[in-house]
Amino acid sequence: MTPDPILTLRHENAAYAVAFSSDGRLLASGSLDKSIKIWELPSGNEKFQLKGHGEAICTVVFQNGDSTLLSASLDKTLRTWDLASGTLKSTMSGHAAYLTCMAPSPKNTIAVSGAHDKDLILWDLATARQVATLRGHSDIVSSVAFSPDGKFVASGGHDFLIRIWDIASQTQVREIGPLPKPIQGVAFSPDGANIATAEESPVIRLWNFASGKLERTFEEHKGYVKTLAFSPSGRHLASGGSDSVVLIREVSSGRSVHILQGHRNTIYGLAWSSDQSRLASAAFDRTVCVWDTRLGS
Repeated sequence: MTPDPILTLRHENAAYAVAFSSDGRLLASGSLDKSIKIWELPSGNEKFQLKGHGEAICTVVFQNGDSTLLSASLDKTLRTWDLASGTLKSTMSGHAAYLTCMAPSPKNTIAVSGAHDKDLILWDLATARQVATLRGHSDIVSSVAFSPDGKFVASGGHDFLIRIWDIASQTQVREIGPLPKPIQGVAFSPDGANIATAEESPVIRLWNFASGKLERTFEEHKGYVKTLAFSPSGRHLASGGSDSVVLIREVSSGRSVHILQGHRNTIYGLAWSSDQSRLASAAFDRTVCVWDTRLGS
């Protein structure tokens, strides 16, 4: 049995990014329509919109006890928003070309962004200032992720490589690859032991972070995989891509436990609720779906 989404929410153009608030009462979604929508849960009512970005929004993240939203856009900027008033707090700019990806540190003190200019930029979120530029990729940076301890960043690029950066020294310390195709997604497991990677193919690879060795591959998707998200417990990995399907698999066995079909085009974003009872997906079909992921229910 394939479950239906419990909510289907709509944008005026492709939906690229999605995030739950820590208490699970709000959902944020970002779109090619240049808007960020804040939705109330479980009703799915639109609370308000945040407008100001000049291009598509690629990442949204709740911060500071859900009082602030951090967003990143192809317009080369990161922005912070006050969710009590719905107003812009700060704007950070520094990339020379389209910004494609962003991730905050676990303590939400810094963020890293990647772009078409091949650079990664570290940002101090308290001061909204650029801390450092990390150079090494020879093509577009398509995905970034912080390790759970905040000491490392993994970045994936169209140069077919995953690069590991030490935040304290601001240097590259390792690389994984080259892979057969350009990298589309990277994600750390919550315990920091593994990195999952997606590329322009149906293959998902699970790597040992300490050794850099490949541990296993998953190949159930029928198109390329665009986005990955570990559940908060780390027991499950969600994936989505060009086949319009969200797969949830048990990491230890590799077995798919849910196949979620509700989108009609490429899936670009995935996010778990903190209690892992729900998963949200954002897709090119202009919709955001919320799914009940109480596994085995």
